[in-house]
Amino acid sequence: MRPFFKYLIVLLPTLIPLSGALAHPHAFVDIRVEVLFDQEGRITALRQHWLFDEFYSAYATDGQDKDGDGKPDQDALDLLAKSNLSNLRDYDYFTLARQNDAQPAYGLPDNIVSSMRQDRLEMSFTLPFETPLPLSESPFTYAIFDPSYYVEMLHVDGNDAVIMDGAPTGCDFTLTKPNPDPSVASYAASLDKTESGGNDLGLSFAEQVTVSCGS
Repeated sequence: MRPFFKYLIVLLPTLIPLSGALAHPHAFVDIRVEVLFDQEGRITALRQHWLFDEFYSAYATDGQDKDGDGKPDQDALDLLAKSNLSNLRDYDYFTLARQNDAQPAYGLPDNIVSSMRQDRLEMSFTLPFETPLPLSESPFTYAIFDPSYYVEMLHVDGNDAVIMDGAPTGCDFTLTKPNPDPSVASYAASLDKTESGGNDLGLSFAEQVTVSCGS
């Protein structure tokens, strides 16, 4: 098994071709998010779908075809997803949620599913909040990103990038693209594959989604 972020930072730089040796990021994840509401109009969880790039997908699933059908075995994919999320627990699952200038507490991820979409590995999971979040008075925001910006994580293009599941009438969202300071972008571009930009760099390149419910 190759847990994603625990080993990716260590091993991936030794495998990337020279053409990709300079400048963060070095891996890419397309994300889709379902914002889940309860019957009282409160946000209860974020169901996230992470679609990894072909390079990481091939690396992570190498040697996982035990039955010889040309595809990674499902039990191996499931174990990989659980290992990934276990490793990400100390990093809040790369998810920064905010409401009223505070970060809501997360529960443990559930509904963990891993599958292949053609040549790309996809990991899906539901990240619940310990307490449902009412939006009657204050909007809710989230950003999903690798703090070090070694991995770029952006929402997919299209209508399924963010889905408001069970949202009451009057709720909507906005997705704000990152606009990093030119000096920060230059710094990221200067980093070698073996260098770290620290745990504040990624936020400058993160998309922010704001969910609000008007009257």
